[in-house]
Amino acid sequence: MEQNQNKVKNLKNRKFTAYAALLSALVLAVAIPINLLGSRLNVIWDMTPAKMYKLSKTTTSYLDKLDETVDFYFLMDMDMLATNNDSIALYYTLKQYSEYDCINFVDFDPNNEPKILEEINPDGTLQLTIGDIVIRHGENVKRVPGKYMYTYKYSTDENGAQYVEEAYFEGENHITGAIDAVVTGRSTKIYFLTGHGEKTLENDYTMFNSNLAKLNYVADELNLSTAESVPEDAAIVILAAPQNDLTNDETRKLNAYLDKGGNVSFLMSPNKDDVIYKNIESIMESFGIGMDYDIVAETNPSLYVGDKYTYQVSLVASESDLSAHLTNELIEMTDKGYYAFMRNCRSFYRYNSPKDSTLQVESLIQTVESKDEMGNPVYTAVGEAYGGNATEDITGYALDLVMHSMSPARNDAKILVFGDANFIDDTTEEHMIIPVNLMLAAITWMHDSSLDLDMGIADKAKDYDYMKLNSETAATGTVVLFVVVPFIVALIGLGVWLKRRYS
Repeated sequence: MEQNQNKVKNLKNRKFTAYAALLSALVLAVAIPINLLGSRLNVIWDMTPAKMYKLSKTTTSYLDKLDETVDFYFLMDMDMLATNNDSIALYYTLKQYSEYDCINFVDFDPNNEPKILEEINPDGTLQLTIGDIVIRHGENVKRVPGKYMYTYKYSTDENGAQYVEEAYFEGENHITGAIDAVVTGRSTKIYFLTGHGEKTLENDYTMFNSNLAKLNYVADELNLSTAESVPEDAAIVILAAPQNDLTNDETRKLNAYLDKGGNVSFLMSPNKDDVIYKNIESIMESFGIGMDYDIVAETNPSLYVGDKYTYQVSLVASESDLSAHLTNELIEMTDKGYYAFMRNCRSFYRYNSPKDSTLQVESLIQTVESKDEMGNPVYTAVGEAYGGNATEDITGYALDLVMHSMSPARNDAKILVFGDANFIDDTTEEHMIIPVNLMLAAITWMHDSSLDLDMGIADKAKDYDYMKLNSETAATGTVVLFVVVPFIVALIGLGVWLKRRYS
């Protein structure tokens, strides 16, 4: 009897084992071909909540309808990108772009293949770096900097170490926007006014124009005396070293542009002639900024270079978003040993505008404030009377050399004033690098060209899971809970299975 019972048990065990083996074989028979087929067909199963590894419907619909071929250059070997886990979203995004017939995709290492680099950037204006993307269609070219691909939000732990709290992949929005921009011929235009003896793009600002191209701006000239109005596509209007004032009609056109949320930059080099800039001053004063008729000199020899009209200046730190956007990176440069200089510069001051109480006016660059032996402030810079209606020097306080203002009442119109127009011309010297970078940063503050590439594709958030352990006891308990306990359960399960197997 007992022998028959053992035979029945052994038969059942063999049946269960056979069933388990059969199920395992079926799983492998299904899973392996599916994975091989997916690999062969390049099928991606994106299980992330934000669909990090799949192109959005906006992009796929746009590319499906695009009947023109676009050259797409990625300045990095894709194999290198594939090995970096932090860049895997970009890898799969680029791989999917490359599969469309309308995209002529080329990935290359610019260090190893300089001929390709020279072909897409013959004059060097784009100032390309590893990881950048260049989109080209005919004569239209857009650069998408590699740094635009991801945005990170950092936090600091209790030990002062930084860690990534949030990460967003933004590359698809910029890339698809750049493709559409080169196909349609859209561009972000900056106009330099002419007709008042100003400096010109062709003769004075070729290097600066190259810097603008690198940021995806197209510079052109504009004569307001003959134009009906400021063009609709004007992102920024720049008036550089005018020798004469604006006419009443030009002032009206410029104010109409500002009323619609326009952006104007005045680069007002000192003018020794008796010219009064009445209309230019009226625009500045409506934004809470007044202009002096002077040329600033530094009387402290330790602060100037060569002569008293080229001198060290101070970047004005501010906690406001307006100023921080422009100066934080530059202040970091000064912390690393770089000094900011200005030369042959006039000064400005805060003007109490009675018409607009919403103005946000700030200084960006001032003359240096020193300290005497008692710690009291000492101001050694002097605004020497120079041209216009000036009659006396300006002393006794830090002089404002660069200012900006935004008017919420005028649809967030912005103006930026520099006391010099020469610092960005083709004769600029190396020690003027901080003002040049400040000007470029100010332009992106006025109108960020990357926004013109916006296709409305949402940022894709990368999820980070964290476990905060407040003590060694908590850490030990976590290890026991997630490592030791599952291991013990597995051992118990194995023991039960062996007992049933051989019982």
